[in-house]
Amino acid sequence: MKWLHYLFIVSLLLFSCKGQNVKNKRPTRLLTDALQREVALPDTIRQLVCIRSSAIRLVTYAGGAPLICGVEEQETRPNEFTHIFAHPDLARLPIIGPGMGGDPELIMAAGPDVIFMTSTTAGEADALQKQTGIPVFTIEYGDLGRNRPTFYNSLQLIGQVLHTEDKVDSLIGFIDEQIADLQARTAGTDKSAKVYVGGISYKGQKGITSTDPYYAALDYLEADNVASELDSTYVSPITGTYIDWEQLIDWNPDVIFIDVGGWPLVQEDFKTRQGLNRLLKAYENKQIYTLWPYNNHHSNFDVMLVNAWYAGKVLFPEHFGEITMRGKTDEIMTMFVGAPIADSLLQHWGPYQNIFDGKENHE
Repeated sequence: MKWLHYLFIVSLLLFSCKGQNVKNKRPTRLLTDALQREVALPDTIRQLVCIRSSAIRLVTYAGGAPLICGVEEQETRPNEFTHIFAHPDLARLPIIGPGMGGDPELIMAAGPDVIFMTSTTAGEADALQKQTGIPVFTIEYGDLGRNRPTFYNSLQLIGQVLHTEDKVDSLIGFIDEQIADLQARTAGTDKSAKVYVGGISYKGQKGITSTDPYYAALDYLEADNVASELDSTYVSPITGTYIDWEQLIDWNPDVIFIDVGGWPLVQEDFKTRQGLNRLLKAYENKQIYTLWPYNNHHSNFDVMLVNAWYAGKVLFPEHFGEITMRGKTDEIMTMFVGAPIADSLLQHWGPYQNIFDGKENHE
């Protein structure tokens, strides 16, 4: 009988080893990432992490939030990230290290099947992959303006990795439809009003002289963004684009939009330069309005699209009369991050409004 017992133990061990080998040799596929690296990936991704410059935002847009098994430290702090408002459980996941790169040992402890990484080089991605033994798949951020194809390509790559192609296709189609609707509403309208956007954050709050000559929301409306005439050598999506007060007065825009992320500093600008304020047509005519912050640990594409609808209501009110900002916000956020979070955003950023009369314009 002893030999039967021995045979049973050996068989059990062999079966266990075979099972382990099957687990370690899950079906794999080769996909090419944004940096043209061929990455071997499991056919099914059960868990993932995201590192650097809001890779987590793009993965959420592509439908991957339920698979995230660890987050960088900034995701756990009180913040205003739309993906956290929509998926608050993300803030309670294990920390995989500080922002802009995480920690290899903490990443390995979280046990992801893939690491999504932005703002990197092929060499850095290869090094992290070698150090952790986990596939590193790079994506590029792009924007909702001139670099929208880059943004779309990254969404499609994530969709291929996670098998969420249908979600990605729906989101891309939705964005294109929204932009087409904005353009159709303003086609053939008077676009002579000069417009300026200030207070845009770049690695922290900035004052009224911080701007964006390629502000996508204004481009959709074909509005006259006065900053668009700036020489490209003065424009940086990383360090920011800045003008001086004299330039703003020379442009003398009819309408000024202020990113509420920079509103505290813009208020100081107005207080310390009261004599110059009177030289601004928009200030004298009380045509200064708030927009929600679109730069927050990289760009909030969902917020930019919501901002476009509010800018349309301000600049072309007769063509946007039936649009309610609460309804439009919930529609856009549901498509991007999977939940109608207008109430949370209103609580944190306040309503869209004219800064002089405080008249809210969110219904």
